Formats: sequence, C-alpha cells, structure tokens
Amino acid sequence: MISTTILDNIATHIQEVVLHESTRSKILIGQMNLAHYADIAQLMNSLESEYSVKLFLLLKPEMQISVFYELQTALMRTVLSALNSADKSNLLKNSHADQITDLFDLLSDEELATCLDILHKKDREQVLSLMQFAPDSAGGIMNVDVITLMQNFTVAKSVALLPRLRPRRDLHRNIYVTDEENRLVGLIKLEDLLLKSPETQLRSILRQVPFIAEVDQDQEEIANKMAHYRTVTAPVVNEHNFLLGVITGETLVDVLQREAQEDVHKMAGSYVSQSYFETSSASIILRRGILLVILLLVESLTSVILGSYEATLSAFLVSFIAMLVSTAGNTSGQTSAIIIQGMSSGDINDSNINKILRREFFIGFSLSILLALVAFARVYAYHQFFWGSVVVSLSLGIIVFASVLFGSVLPVLLKKFNIDPAFSAGPFLATIMDILGIFIYCYIAYLILN
Repeated sequence: MISTTILDNIATHIQEVVLHESTRSKILIGQMNLAHYADIAQLMNSLESEYSVKLFLLLKPEMQISVFYELQTALMRTVLSALNSADKSNLLKNSHADQITDLFDLLSDEELATCLDILHKKDREQVLSLMQFAPDSAGGIMNVDVITLMQNFTVAKSVALLPRLRPRRDLHRNIYVTDEENRLVGLIKLEDLLLKSPETQLRSILRQVPFIAEVDQDQEEIANKMAHYRTVTAPVVNEHNFLLGVITGETLVDVLQREAQEDVHKMAGSYVSQSYFETSSASIILRRGILLVILLLVESLTSVILGSYEATLSAFLVSFIAMLVSTAGNTSGQTSAIIIQGMSSGDINDSNINKILRREFFIGFSLSILLALVAFARVYAYHQFFWGSVVVSLSLGIIVFASVLFGSVLPVLLKKFNIDPAFSAGPFLATIMDILGIFIYCYIAYLILN
C-alpha cells in the first residue's frame, strides 16, 4: 500500500499537482491512484474544495467511485456538480443502489431529477423504492446489490452463476437462499459450494439464519443484534418474509461509528446531525449557546437555595460546597455512563432492567456509606468539629445515593418515552445534581445545627 507520506507530499505541492503539467505532479498522481481510497478521501476532505474537485478529476474512474462515497457531505455535492455527464454517468451507474439512495437524500429536487435521468430504468426504480425507507432503518441502510440463490438450484448451477453475477453484485461468505417467490428460507456458506457434491440441491444444505432484520427496524437495534449473534451480515425482509436486501459488515461498522458519535454528542449536550466541519460556526454557537444559557439560568436556583439558608451556613460549611457538588457530579456521571453504555450495547434491556436497578441501588448505598465515613474522618481530623463533620458526611452520603439513583433511573425513564438515554448524561444530569446536592446540604445543616 502507498505510504501516507506520498499523500502528504501531494498536499504540500497541491497547486503544482492539480495543474498536472510537471513530471513530479504526474508521478504523484500515479502514486495517488495506487493508495487506499479512504486515505485519498481523507486528504481531499482536508483540502480547499477547489483543489479537492480538481484532484478528484485526476483519479481513475474506478477509484473515483470508491473515494466519492468517503467524502464529506458538502464536498460530495460540490464534486458531483463539477462532473461532466459522462463522468457523472460512470459514477452513478457503477454505484450500489443503497449508496445512490444515501447520496440522493443530500441533493435538491433539481439535482435529484438530473441524476435520476442518468440512471438506467431498472436502477432508477430500485433507488426510488429504497428512498421510501427512513435513512436510519434497515431499509435505508441495506445493500440490494448482493448475490442470492434459489433453493432448487444445484451446487453446480450456483457455481456457474457466480461469475456471471459478479462484479455487479457483491458476494459474501453468507449467501442467502430464497424460494421461487423470493421468500427467505435460509443461507449457505460460500465453502458449501466447494465441499458439496455438484448435484446437491441447495435446499438440502440450508443453514438457519441467526438474525433477520425487519425492513423498518432501527439501525442501532440491528447493530446490537448483529453484534450479539456475532454475524457479519443480516438479511432484510418485509412483513411477508420477502428478501429485500442485506446489511453488510461494512455497513455495520459505519452504523456503530455513527451511533457512538451521536451518543457522545448527546451526552455533551451538543448533538448536530452533520459532521463538525460541515456545521457552520454560527449554528454551533447557537445550539451550544442556547443550552448553556438554559443551564446557567437553571443553575441559578442554587444561589436561591443558599440565600434561603444563609443564616445556617457558616464559613466552615460553605468551604465544603465545592467538594459535595463535585462528588455528586462525578458519581452521577459515572453511573449514567455505565447504564447508557449497557443499554446501547444491549446488555441492559427490559428483561433485566429491574435486576440492574436493584444492583445499582445496593452499590449506591455502599458507596454512600464509604464516602460518608471518609468525609467524616477527613473533616473531623482537620477541624475537630463533631457536629459540623456529621453535617458534611451525612449530606455527602445522601447526595451520593441520590446521584446513583438519578444516574441509573433517568436513562431508563427517557427510553420508556422513546427519548435517547444519552441525553440524560453530561451537563443535564450535572445541573440536576448541583441543585439537589445544595438543597440536601443546606437542609441537613438546618436540621442538625439549628
């Protein structure tokens, strides 16, 4: 594989390379066409769009297809508009229907109409049928250009068909088998075609399909199921068990990556549907600014609580507020992260949620006692103030238990209302625990010291 140093060299001499006149530029372009398409796309995503488009046009036609679908959304549209009719036709006609469908979701109506005119009638109908499915559903992410066989085929006939179906259709180790009406009946392994007798009918060597995705099933649920059953492909069927397409391992990796990124952004309270560089600075400032303003105003409730208990709070008690609030945030964040990750991976589900919650409550109770004892020893050792140490340690214990309680229950409640549990983490939960923690501390101080 070509070293990334070559691509770095292209970036350094990009103006010379896109002119494609010097000997060095021609050598670099030749080497670039031997590089991995993902590395080439990464280079183009980092360049100014003007240079990226010119560089894209210097790629071989077969490399253009692979690189194009790795580009950022905005750059894909720019490149597509820069292609002439012949290059655009080559790109679209040699792309999978699911790739074209994803691309068409990004285009305007005028651009969409132009691209549909380029496609063959059969491909156009296939793409239009795929566009009816939600982008994050099984129908939206499935690949329809895969090799499937019929159960009455013999091994010999199947082997003879494979070269004729390639390369327009992808061949995977799991080959799904249907009946005469295109209903899924099972699968065979690629090695079965080598090991079985040529006269053997596929119906006699069928294997059970470990997981079948429904066409409207959510992509995150599908990814979790595929990981659970350790399968790299999954067939997609409709309500009548008609085979519509296949979700491949490559798609599975993309889904897991996107879902992980979404969860991180939601936990930080800064989720956007586009990538970082495709989102304008104004949009980021607006989204994050609104959230921070709301949290700032809500957080001001702590000053109201402190003002209400001003007569109770001495300088001694005020000095421990930061410790209590910090511990509350750390505990709730720790708990919610564990619960959210478990729900995302499928380890935590409706069948075991009560067991998980009971365990977390026990853990929370144990942690509250441990931290309360440590806090009492620390405060009393330094200040020799018994009742003040009791207030701090008792408050800390209750706050820790409440943090575990909220950190574990809140994600579950959000999921019950079909809201992503990831929203319960980060600044949202921290703000709740700040307010609750201050109130618990002030109220316990009032009860004991007054």
